[in-house]
Amino acid sequence: MTMRVWDYLRDYLKDESGATAIEYGILAAGLAAGILAIFGSDGIFITALKEKFTAIVAGLNMDAAGK
Repeated sequence: MTMRVWDYLRDYLKDESGATAIEYGILAAGLAAGILAIFGSDGIFITALKEKFTAIVAGLNMDAAGK
């Protein structure tokens, strides 16, 4: 009986099925946290991005008005 328990525990510890799914879940959670940190607030990055898009739109409007 004791040997069967040890065999079961050894097999259980060697079994890696499902480990990849857990690793991908951890990776996805890390990426989501990073994206929220970058885009979640009006930080320097978001402010610079808004300014660049505003400049692009202003340039397009000037080109459209000139033609």
